[in-house]
Amino acid sequence: MLTILKNTYLESSRKFHRIILFFLAVSVVLSYLFLDSGTKPATMIFYLVLCVACFVFDLFYQRYSQRKEYYSGIYVYKVFVYLGALIGGAFIGSIPIPLLGMFLIYGILLICESVLLNDVYDIMITYRDYFFFTTMLMLAMVLPFRSLFDSAIAILILIAGAFLFPLVHLLRQITIQSMIYMDRQYTHIFFRNLDVEEENTGLVEMQQRLEEVNETINYQRVQLNDALSDLKKRSEETHALIDITSHFTSTFDLAESLQFMVQRLVELKNANICCFLIDKDICLNEEIIFEAFTDKNYGRERLKKETYQIFEEFKKSGSRDPMVICDNYDQFLPYFERRGCCISAIPAYEQDSLYGVMVLAGEKYDFFYGGYDFYKTAIGDLTTAMIKDRLYLTTEDMAKKDGLTKIYNRIYFNQVYPDMLQAAKDNGSTISVLMLDIDHFKNVNDTYGHLAGDEAIRYVARSDWEVAKKYNGMAVRFGGEEFLLILPDTPLEKAKEIAAELHEKIRTTVIHFEDYEININTSLGVANYPTTVQDTELTLDRSDKAMYYGKTHGRGRIIVDGVDNVEP
Repeated sequence: MLTILKNTYLESSRKFHRIILFFLAVSVVLSYLFLDSGTKPATMIFYLVLCVACFVFDLFYQRYSQRKEYYSGIYVYKVFVYLGALIGGAFIGSIPIPLLGMFLIYGILLICESVLLNDVYDIMITYRDYFFFTTMLMLAMVLPFRSLFDSAIAILILIAGAFLFPLVHLLRQITIQSMIYMDRQYTHIFFRNLDVEEENTGLVEMQQRLEEVNETINYQRVQLNDALSDLKKRSEETHALIDITSHFTSTFDLAESLQFMVQRLVELKNANICCFLIDKDICLNEEIIFEAFTDKNYGRERLKKETYQIFEEFKKSGSRDPMVICDNYDQFLPYFERRGCCISAIPAYEQDSLYGVMVLAGEKYDFFYGGYDFYKTAIGDLTTAMIKDRLYLTTEDMAKKDGLTKIYNRIYFNQVYPDMLQAAKDNGSTISVLMLDIDHFKNVNDTYGHLAGDEAIRYVARSDWEVAKKYNGMAVRFGGEEFLLILPDTPLEKAKEIAAELHEKIRTTVIHFEDYEININTSLGVANYPTTVQDTELTLDRSDKAMYYGKTHGRGRIIVDGVDNVEP
């Protein structure tokens, strides 16, 4: 810092000296040309040469000021030479007093710079130099005016000038002490600045550490929020699974359980589409069970069709992993195509057997964030419920149905038939009862064996069940080779058509058993409440009598109660 200030001052000082020297030279020329001072040409040239010499010295000093071996002490020589030149000029000739005063003032400036600013100029000033400076300055001031003073006055002036020496010395000491004080202050400020810089560095480092701590805290806060969000999500999923499981345990209706699970998943996950398909013959279901929810008017049958396509794909691949179908650009599933941002299908397995598939679609890009574990757990709960339902329904089915034919048995019929009759009476509706018996069944057993007879019974029961299913009726094995077909809400004319359809189906079908082809026929009686029977309690008996009448009058006939010559 001091070096910079020193160089700055030296550069300014050089410019200042050049300006003064130029002004002095111009003043010498002007005084010679325009003032009638009696100045001799030699005197003018002398002072001009003095100005040029000082100017050349400054240039030399500027160029070699960085080399101490060249300029050490040279500034002091400049002062001596300059003052000596002023003394010599008094003997050459006189110059105007104002001009002489300017040269003397410049000499005083040189003395003050050498004495007071020797640290800046890097020169060493001794007391002897102080003495010679002051003496030469006084001589330069007195000699030009020596003709005006006597010797006594000159001595007094010299004595008075001698006092300049201690004055300059005093100024020198004041300057030195000032510089020492300033140096101390500067040193104090410098080290204080160093301490402040260290403190600032420490504060910056502390600020950086605080920022790092804040970043860590913010990151941990984000992680905590994510953890809380995940915890809330897991809690909601757990409650949903508890609700689903509770509902599964409260019913044996698989379709109802499936519907509840789909609705609960949609509510929890805000799904756009949620479909679940269970294949037929999984839980005593003769048809595919399909449940779907959509937030828009999507066609249920189209959803069912494409969901079944996905089910078939899982069957082929045997994969247990979810299938992502939102990038399905080959239009394999055009209806699911772009119904949401995320669409996936999850297979449902019972041990190693695929029984169903669930398809979910959501518009949010992170719809499946966290994976598929929740959905797999829900499917697992459904699988457990399905096994429970199947066990219950199988047990119940064994109690309701005949072991050989798998249609309803007489015990179950006796339980529900009174309710069917009462419903027809209460609603003012009709009910038709068809009873059929296999003709010459004993001959089938005697000719082809009892196993063939069992096959014939199974075929008749299957035909009875197919027709009952077609017309929303009930097929019953009443006993031995006798069967019933109960048709609620069916008038007599319609019942006669159905009876003819069933009779013709059995008569025209060949039963293949081992190497045999067996043809059978049936006798069939039809009774209807309230057309042929006004008392519901007599409907079954009247159909039995009509059937018996047909067997005793030629067999292979359809007899309508009270119509085909049957006595009531």
